[in-house]
Amino acid sequence: MKRAVISGAGGFIGRSLTKRLLAENIQVYGIDVEGAQGRILAEPGVTPLSVDIGDRRALSNILKVARPDVFYHLAWAGVSTDVKNEVGTQLSNIPLALTALEASVESGCGHVVIPGSASEYAYCGQTIDGRNTPAPGDAYAASKAAAQVLCQWYARQHGLHLNWLLIGSIYGPGRNDSNILTYTIKALLRGEKTEYSSLEQLWDYIYIDDLIEALYLVGLRGKPGGVYPVGSGQAQPLAGYIRQIQAAIAPEAALGIGALPYKLGGKPDHSVLDIRRLQEDTGFTPQVTFEEGIGRTIAYFREMEQGK
Repeated sequence: MKRAVISGAGGFIGRSLTKRLLAENIQVYGIDVEGAQGRILAEPGVTPLSVDIGDRRALSNILKVARPDVFYHLAWAGVSTDVKNEVGTQLSNIPLALTALEASVESGCGHVVIPGSASEYAYCGQTIDGRNTPAPGDAYAASKAAAQVLCQWYARQHGLHLNWLLIGSIYGPGRNDSNILTYTIKALLRGEKTEYSSLEQLWDYIYIDDLIEALYLVGLRGKPGGVYPVGSGQAQPLAGYIRQIQAAIAPEAALGIGALPYKLGGKPDHSVLDIRRLQEDTGFTPQVTFEEGIGRTIAYFREMEQGK
């Protein structure tokens, strides 16, 4: 890989992926929305661009100029927990994913990598291996699942090398949006009350650095049509993760586990990932344990709180 294009390059994942590709001397063309180019990593080897990714012709022209070996289409509106059921926002992402593929075919870019979500299969009742029947629990997951079906169909029709990643829950320094780990860390650092469901869900968390390595390796070695669950490969009840955070910040603090109902019909969702196909095809191996990763994450938020 010599050149890559990243849409959503100014986001949490996009900036981290840019750093990883630069470390391999890969030239990066970073795309973000108008007015957000400043979020794109400002480093030698990075070309920041602003384009309406819904404009197939404009996106195709950029791809023709960049001539990337891989197009990482990371852009997706509405990833925070508090907006995952905003139906209009989530549905707007589906045609943008298809436009990314259309522009790739038109420009001659042969390999596209798109991060989907393990939540597409949250209620399937099985270990997620990429062959399950979708069973989403919110509009975000449903839109990801719909986009996956549409994009896989389009890629088959046009002989496009598409890889779809079913990513578990991501954590690490720099992820500031609404999610249960961030909520817990901030609340315990501030001495605030916390409330949760019973937290019996089996869950797989992946540290940001491990996710970025998986994205890089799929760009290098992912097989055409490969759908890859991406996680640590280790799942435990959510309560276990929350108690680890409690032990690291405020061991005496009360946790409101069981104070809230489960969000969908009183049933817990699950995120248990089988990452063997990813390991076999790309050589990926998770490196960061949850204990190590959450320690770094707590330190990041503690520094933010002290800086206020």
